[in-house]
Amino acid sequence: MKTHKIILFFTLITSLFSCYEDKSSLNYTLISPINIDLEGASTSYSVFAYDTLEIKPLVYREGIDDLNLSYRWTISGNYITPTLLDTTMTLKARIDLQPQVIAYKLLYEVIDNTTGIIQEQTFDVKVETPFGSGLVISETEDNLTSDISLIRAYNFSSGLKKDQDTTMRNIFSLVNKRKIGGVGTAILSTTYGVYGRYMTIGTKTSVDRVDPFDYSYIDGNGESFMIDPKNYNVTSLGFSSNAGCIETIVIGGKLYTHYYQTQAIHKFSYHLLTSDMSDYRISLSTQPVWAYGLCFDEMNGRFLEINGTKYLRVINSKKLPTDAAFDPNKLQKFTCRAMFSGGNMVTHNILQEKDPATGLPDPNGKVYCYDTKQMYYYDDSDLQNGMPIKVIDLNSFPEINKALFFSGTDNREYIYYATKDKVYTINLTMNTASVDYVVSQTEAPDEEITSMAVWLGGGMMTFTDNRGEMKETSSNNNMLVVTTYSPSLKEGFVKTLPISIYTGRIESNLQYHGLFRGFGKITATTTQK
Repeated sequence: MKTHKIILFFTLITSLFSCYEDKSSLNYTLISPINIDLEGASTSYSVFAYDTLEIKPLVYREGIDDLNLSYRWTISGNYITPTLLDTTMTLKARIDLQPQVIAYKLLYEVIDNTTGIIQEQTFDVKVETPFGSGLVISETEDNLTSDISLIRAYNFSSGLKKDQDTTMRNIFSLVNKRKIGGVGTAILSTTYGVYGRYMTIGTKTSVDRVDPFDYSYIDGNGESFMIDPKNYNVTSLGFSSNAGCIETIVIGGKLYTHYYQTQAIHKFSYHLLTSDMSDYRISLSTQPVWAYGLCFDEMNGRFLEINGTKYLRVINSKKLPTDAAFDPNKLQKFTCRAMFSGGNMVTHNILQEKDPATGLPDPNGKVYCYDTKQMYYYDDSDLQNGMPIKVIDLNSFPEINKALFFSGTDNREYIYYATKDKVYTINLTMNTASVDYVVSQTEAPDEEITSMAVWLGGGMMTFTDNRGEMKETSSNNNMLVVTTYSPSLKEGFVKTLPISIYTGRIESNLQYHGLFRGFGKITATTTQK
């Protein structure tokens, strides 16, 4: 029996070997790989939003003509729909994506059209915001709609040199694929820690809010308010970072507030009521850094204090001393032209006699500066903020009735006012005024001033010192920003006018003045910090 098993075993082995076919003589075709050569370059990239990203790999496959290869660059991640950027071997595409802390994923696919084989390479692409500190402007091309542009420059942005000046035009429409539905009347960019970043843009018919980090849309019109005011005629915006972190908006004559120090609700509340429950119609307001704001009630001819987010405090006339410079509740014949901080903790309020029929400034009306106290909000137990100090008669100064804009600094005793073609400096100590800047008519004879304000942001400026030498200093509180417009050229200009820290007057050396051009008609400006 054992012998039979051995014979059977050898029979099976023999049959197996007889079934084996030697295939060593058959031909094999080895498929060459698709090579994506990055030449040592990184697979991680960083690009500013709306800038161009370029990646230049070397791609080849032995034995295959390049015409038989096709390419796909697809970006995804961060909750976006995968988007095809390019279909060429090397990538060159503008990145219209929102800036994010987490990098996007970029998939590069090379396809062999003869076999269908695909070779892949992935990249990390971090999109960063290009919208740093600078001057934000609201401009219009058609007097119907607006757009937002940003100038990042030596004069406006900390750390930038003069050869790094850059202008980013039409950012709002670039990001949000539409223009603002009205001509800008006020604009304000505010940032407070982790609690909120808002750029509020007001017109006579609309309110829009975007994130100044990337200009993405947040909300607008009724969505920006707890209770829809329905009337979106914006005349004033303000923000106090150190007096409650409160943003204010005057809309339809009523004042609304937005409280920053919370992560719960970021909408404007219902309009504030007055402390005596009387009606009011605000035209302008001002929000100092360390004091509660002040506003002017056109309906009743009086000053009101913005008491945080609580109410508008009516200043008590009964508490005025007998020698008070004026009664803050008896200004019915005036309209308010401007409100801004001055030196020695005062608020300058420019009032002009108004036409009683229209309520508008009387072209021949007298112009005065009503100074009020500016007290630290945390140290005002006697309620002195907004109380009268003095009245300054401005009527002896040249062309004061033609003044369109007023501004001042909180570090010197000067007021600046602009007509359509000149800027004057008032020395309050000496009670003198001088014309320090005249609009050049080299470009166009119809160029006129459209706004003027003291710069309250970062950046540097050059000026002439008391020895006649060029010096540099911070432009904050030391520079005027003037915008002009030429109807014939249909072009708007931004001009920076340094203020001498020695004389308080505008720098006379025109080489130290800045010029930015190529805009539409500029109707409002703000600082982006």
